[in-house]
Amino acid sequence: MRAKICGIRTEEDLKAAVESGADAVGFLLGQVHPSKDFILPGTAARLVRALPPWITPVIVTHLTEPDEILELSDRTGITTLQLHGGSSPSEVQRVRDGLPPAGKVIVTIHPDSETDFVIFKDYYSLADAFLIDSFDRTTGRVGGTGKTNDWSLAAKFVGESPLPVILAGGLTPENAAEAIRTVRPYGLDANSGLKNKETGAVDPIRCKDFVAAVRNA
Repeated sequence: MRAKICGIRTEEDLKAAVESGADAVGFLLGQVHPSKDFILPGTAARLVRALPPWITPVIVTHLTEPDEILELSDRTGITTLQLHGGSSPSEVQRVRDGLPPAGKVIVTIHPDSETDFVIFKDYYSLADAFLIDSFDRTTGRVGGTGKTNDWSLAAKFVGESPLPVILAGGLTPENAAEAIRTVRPYGLDANSGLKNKETGAVDPIRCKDFVAAVRNA
């Protein structure tokens, strides 16, 4: 079971994630909604250079224009892309075509019902994995909402998908084990549940507790 820590902004955030034993870290680039987690490509590139080779860096973006997404990849050196903007199959294909052979594409889903899963069959041959995340309709924020998903709905998608499915949305050290037991995903992805509520920084202790919960589930 893999653990990803998202919303890395600083060297201190990165250190907390690395020392927790996380498998991957996410950098939010290409801002289209209000969030303090977004950073500039130059900042991400600098942080990636300090990342151990056994940890996968991931661009998390809400952009949909393939050329803009690929520019983020070029400027940061990150070739695993997590797409949150509702990119069409043709847009995902263009992104994939622009990546090196080892590049990966994760397509994000924000489901309200089982019928939402039907449209994602068109992505089976384009994506390397899916990520189920939450959507806050009151703020328009996609991801990093602190809200959990309908885990029973997520579990059904995991059972149907031929691709690995990562679960995100309101995950914490306290609910990680239950999420794994209920959904049986490929991995868990946490952001706001690992942050210091006052400073917004990644909390080293919560990071370690989260990764430990994932490993021990």
